Parts: sequence; structure tokens; C-alpha cells
Amino acid sequence: MEETSPDIKAFNFKSTNTGNRVMIPAEEGEGVKFDRDALYYDMSGDKYLLIFNHETFQKTVYFKNKQPKTRVGTDKDVKKLSRVFDDLGFRVDVHDNLVYDKIIEKVQQLAKRGHRNTSCICIAILTHGDKGGEVQAADKPYLLSDIQGIFESQIDLVNKPKLFFVQACRGGNVDAGNTVQLDSEGFLTVPSHADFLTLFSTVEDHLSYRDAHGSWMIQALCSVLAKYNESLDLLQMITVVNKKVAYDRVTYCPSTPEMDNKKQMPETRYTLTKMLKFR
Repeated sequence: MEETSPDIKAFNFKSTNTGNRVMIPAEEGEGVKFDRDALYYDMSGDKYLLIFNHETFQKTVYFKNKQPKTRVGTDKDVKKLSRVFDDLGFRVDVHDNLVYDKIIEKVQQLAKRGHRNTSCICIAILTHGDKGGEVQAADKPYLLSDIQGIFESQIDLVNKPKLFFVQACRGGNVDAGNTVQLDSEGFLTVPSHADFLTLFSTVEDHLSYRDAHGSWMIQALCSVLAKYNESLDLLQMITVVNKKVAYDRVTYCPSTPEMDNKKQMPETRYTLTKMLKFR
């Protein structure tokens, strides 16, 4: 079989260089156990949910001295997320309308906390957004990677799921959809980017929708988690969320024809190495 290699020349592909030689010690004693061969993450430890909720924004130079629109209905998302994740055993911490520096400060505080007994970190970001992973703090836009990168070097969180739920637009395109006819223990080196999952409310370049009752994706996520958390794993539940948003939701804006009867499709990016069941 022909040998494969990445598009670099500096690495020496001898067997001694391609083995798993740089090691991270397995956890011992108290704390969440690491089992390389387990199919599911150990969710018996502490679980945290940080919610960064943005309803109102500031008028700053970063927003071209214009105040972004108020996000009516986001309070409904916060209430439902808080209730569902509290029922799932998460410690829920809600932060409203924070500026960028405060968001980073809160994330760093969580990341640097001792996590030997932690099973899962989850962050929900409810805000405006744009292309390329841009989301908005109260005072300016920033990149989702600004937050995710903070967790990549935390040894206590290696092999533990870091989940991100992002309710935000990812561009300005609308989706008219397509019409179909219905027929009724040891040592292991783990990549720093492993064990992440990001659920976006919409695909890149497209709008995401919300009304006075909350956003389509967050409301669907919460109802699915509440109903199926004992029987399905996370990726299976996200598939059900995709179905609910894709099939059950459509915009109703008869006074604005270009926004009327439009669809939305959530999208997930993940590097999970095990299946995840909350119970």
C-alpha cells in the first residue's frame, strides 16, 4: 500500500516518529476516570453551562456608531436552557449583555478552575452574528475561536466534551428551500482540538430566526433534550433538532415578501471521540 503523508516535508515518517510517544498521564484516584476504550464519555462528574445572552447592544465605533437591533425573545431561550440543563445536572451561570473583555474573563475563569471532577463544559452564545465565526458582544464583534481556543490547552479538560451552542446569524442569505412530494487506562496523547462540538443555528452565510417565543434552534434543542436525554446520545438528539427546525419551521412575514416563507438549517461541527449521553 502506498504511504500517505501530509503536505509538509519536515516531518520524518519513521515508525519511531509516528507512534504515540508524547504522553499525557491517565487520571488516578478521585475524579472522572479516563477510559480509552469506553464508547461513552463519563458524565458522572460536574457539568457546567455558561450562557452568554445578548438582548441589547451598545452604540460603539465597532458597530459603525449604530446600535444593533434588540434581540426580542432571547429571554425565552435563556429560561428554557436554564431549566433543561438544570434538570440534566448542570451548574448554570447566565450572563446578560456582557462586553467582550468580560466574556473572555468569564470563560478564562471557568477554564482555569480545577476540573479533575468535571465531566462536561457547555457554553451557549445567544447573539447576532456574521460570516466566518463572527459573533457579537455588547460592545463589538469577536470570533467564536477566541473562546474555544481558551479550552484547548487545559489538561484537566482533556478527553472531556466541550460543547458550544451558537444561536446567531452566519450571514445574510435566505433559504427558500426545496419542495418535495410527501408519501404520507494508561497513557495517551490527545489532539488539542479533540472532544469539541459546536451546534450552529444555521449554515454558513445564512440567516437564523427568532421570534417573541424564542429562537427556532434553541427552542428545538431544549425540547429534544428534555424528551430524549435518557434514550438518545447527543448526536442523535441533534439530528432530531435538525429535523424539527428543517421541517416544522418557516418564516411568516407577508408584509416583507423577500423574508416570507423562508427556511433554516442548523449545522454541527464536532471532534468528539466518544458518544455522549447526559444520563
